[in-house]
Amino acid sequence: MSDDNKYKSDYLSLQFYSIGGRWGYAIMRLEDSSKVAKVRLAKCKKTEAFPSTKKYEWEEVPVAHVNDFSQVQKINFKHTDNFSNIAEKITKELAIIKETEEAKEKAKEEQTTEQKEPQEES
Repeated sequence: MSDDNKYKSDYLSLQFYSIGGRWGYAIMRLEDSSKVAKVRLAKCKKTEAFPSTKKYEWEEVPVAHVNDFSQVQKINFKHTDNFSNIAEKITKELAIIKETEEAKEKAKEEQTTEQKEPQEES
């Protein structure tokens, strides 16, 4: 086995989610060179050879196209408990961000309302 193929993964499935331009997310089921099954989540930049996909929809893409994008950021999951624990933390953090954004928006609306009220009394 040459060094080029020493760490080669076999891709078994590819799902792609376009977020605009050449960017998107891919979920791939693969088997690494040690024959360990994994699920990979990657942020990707497509090349011209990557097939057209609908924006904001997950689409099944032939695994041969895994060579038609760069995996800019990636993370592998080997066990469901790894993913569940990570997803739980991410969900909590996103909820905090949402609450913070909603509070900022509410404060902004209240400030706008307060600024309009004195003008209406004149």
